[in-house]
Amino acid sequence: MSKINTIVTGQQVGLLGGPLYTTYKVLGIIHLAAKINGNAVYWLETNDADFNEINHIDYLDAEGQLRTLTWDINSQGYSCGFIEVDESLVNLLETFFSTLRQTEFTPQLRDMALGCYLPGQTLAEASQQLAAELFGDFDVRIFTPFEKEFREFSQTILIKEAERTPEGEQCNLFCMQGKQRKAVFKKDSQFQLRDGSVVDLSQYDLVPNVNTRSICQDAYFHTHTYVAGPGEVKYLSELGPVFQFHGVKNAVVQSRMSISLIEPRVQRLMNKTGLSLEQILESTREELIKKVLKEKTTFDISETLQTGNDLTEEYLGKLEGLGLEAADIKSLRKSLRQDVKQALGKVRAKEKEKHQRLLTDVGYLSDNLQPFGEPQERVFNIFYYMNLFGGKDFINWIYDHYDWERKVLEIKVGV
Repeated sequence: MSKINTIVTGQQVGLLGGPLYTTYKVLGIIHLAAKINGNAVYWLETNDADFNEINHIDYLDAEGQLRTLTWDINSQGYSCGFIEVDESLVNLLETFFSTLRQTEFTPQLRDMALGCYLPGQTLAEASQQLAAELFGDFDVRIFTPFEKEFREFSQTILIKEAERTPEGEQCNLFCMQGKQRKAVFKKDSQFQLRDGSVVDLSQYDLVPNVNTRSICQDAYFHTHTYVAGPGEVKYLSELGPVFQFHGVKNAVVQSRMSISLIEPRVQRLMNKTGLSLEQILESTREELIKKVLKEKTTFDISETLQTGNDLTEEYLGKLEGLGLEAADIKSLRKSLRQDVKQALGKVRAKEKEKHQRLLTDVGYLSDNLQPFGEPQERVFNIFYYMNLFGGKDFINWIYDHYDWERKVLEIKVGV
């Protein structure tokens, strides 16, 4: 527990460090802590039980194709931090690294990841070790709510919160039974689980829910500032009465940096297609392709073929006026129309090829900047970019370019 100015951010465990915005949050607390000579604490949330939210990796493979690898196991309802790494996850990570574009950084990054995700390790242990690897160049504490001192400290707050729960409602906490967190309800002046069994909260480890995590966190760390995502900013703004009830001073809330990373190839394709970042981010993949094709297409095969036929008839009419026989006119008409059709077929093939390249380029831009229709920072993880641009040094590069108001960060070759 620290009484020095502490800057905190938190995020649930996720494969390979979770989505990009997690990195932006952690680098944000490091920036602020350095500014006020305080402590940076990354709360690695291990109690969350939404396994389907964190059991996959989305990325662009060596062919530029958007891919998803899913760790398809039965989580048994465990809190994610308790789930153990198995061979299927190791194989998934092997597939990820083998299908990335191979660079000088790939082997080192693969070894780093596989050195953390060892079979038998819990996801909490693997994630904590990986976070230490990723942010080892910085002064930041990687914290998990599994720590005994915190569990004992928060128990008092959570029992007090449970006691004020209105009759018949769910308490703002969970009761740990083995590796599962159980919702607790207040009924008939007792605390019960969903199945109706009565529990003595003092006999169990209790973990906060979304409404009490910040209370326990800010009371424990005396948090100066919390670096939050958009959703967190909203719900934190509504917790004033809960902070007041527990006599806890709530932290200042700072919105995290939110950026689109622009790779050199992406910038080249934006220049080539004439698309702006705003156009890409405001359209679905299908809408974007349709829009570009409409703007770029200048060749209408039906209209051009009709024009060619009209000109052929005009030419044949003049020949007929010069006395050319009807049979010759008929033969010539067939020959000219066939030649025109063949010539336009060649033009159409070239046009189709040009459009296919355009489709590929536009699709890649959408997949890179708005994958699956979501912001890039919510889909890709930091390993995809480290593999292309400098290994772990890429994290230091983002830190050096950190700006709370920045929306775009263009990656230069050689980062």
